[in-house]
Amino acid sequence: MRKDRGQRGLFEYRDQWIGQEPGRPGFYRYWYEDGSRRVKRKALDAVDLREAKDELIELLGRAPESSKAPSHVSLADVLAHYKDHYAEPKGYSQMAAARRAAQLVLQALLTFIPSPTVADLTRTNQRRVWTHMAREEELSAKSIMTYMISVRAAINYAAVPQIITIAGEEQEVQLLDAPVSIFCNQEEIAEHIGGSVSTGREYIPTFQDLGRWIDAIEEEDDFRYVIIALNTCARNEAIFDLRISKQWNREFGTIDLNPVGRRQTKKRRPVIRATTNLAAWLEHWGDDRPVRQYQDTVEKRLNKLGKPTVAEDGTITDVGLDMPEMTCYTLRHFMATNMRRASFPVSREQRSKWLGHKVSEGSSTTDWYEKFDPDYLEQPMRATEEIIAKLQKHTKRRLFAPSTKANGKVRVIEGGNL
Repeated sequence: MRKDRGQRGLFEYRDQWIGQEPGRPGFYRYWYEDGSRRVKRKALDAVDLREAKDELIELLGRAPESSKAPSHVSLADVLAHYKDHYAEPKGYSQMAAARRAAQLVLQALLTFIPSPTVADLTRTNQRRVWTHMAREEELSAKSIMTYMISVRAAINYAAVPQIITIAGEEQEVQLLDAPVSIFCNQEEIAEHIGGSVSTGREYIPTFQDLGRWIDAIEEEDDFRYVIIALNTCARNEAIFDLRISKQWNREFGTIDLNPVGRRQTKKRRPVIRATTNLAAWLEHWGDDRPVRQYQDTVEKRLNKLGKPTVAEDGTITDVGLDMPEMTCYTLRHFMATNMRRASFPVSREQRSKWLGHKVSEGSSTTDWYEKFDPDYLEQPMRATEEIIAKLQKHTKRRLFAPSTKANGKVRVIEGGNL
């Protein structure tokens, strides 16, 4: 039985290794012989280490490449595997994004590679893909980066064993034995395609403008989205994922914006206090899934709302609300900005927790206990109610629920802490 001697010599390949002997130039190959239980050696012809490595590999024969190697696995299969078994269960929006990323990248690769494998995603080929997406699809560097991130996620997913259901039975599946590097740096993409790097959103509507925008909403689900966004500052997907029975803790008055079983990502979903107003709306709606329509449907309507109507020849036929920069995501920026301007101080740490940003202070144990404290995130909750009360003065649409629970009321203050 061969003894495990750990890493041996200058280079090891298929249970043999290269080394040198004192007083003799050149290299030897060594191996352990189970029968005699001794290490054997034989001189190599090579005079430098690189040649010695090549000689050893030639003598022993190159190991056959795994059927799961990137050069053997179809890229289309990997992208479909991710879409079907990871993105689709997450919801329509994530599935649609994964499908679009796969379509764009495969379409670009097929222009110069007939049947692309994962190994074909070399850095050079990825840059050719960027060029194709920018030229043929007129995509910005940020959009290309987003789609490449989806491709990277698909490849990393395929390189890890996954438990999936096939014909009603759970099976362990791993398509790739190793991932490849996918480059998603927006600055690099922008430099290559001759584009620009996106900047943070600077547009913040006035209370008057946002009031006009809300009054123009026609669909009930669009209005529900706005109410939840104003009361939580949550990101879009968190609002559409919200399930009241599993995420609203009525006893402690908190809402966990991260559904059970979902892994936290860089875009952290926090546990926040439910404002009295939001709690009343949730009771009034009586739906476990408050926003009932697909994310893509609601977002498209809200992002279009307020923008001018443009004819086929490019002329503007109607300026609409004259708010071309307004999107549903603007609501988060509006609330975050005005929270800093509240009539009483809301600490930076409290704002960060409310928005789901990383907070270095404290520990996970402390955070856990804080969520059951009656004063947990009290300041940003009160600031939120104050902002919505001020916004109500500029909109005809009712922003406060028709009724509130007997044990609660909306707390709006003019200044100072209670």
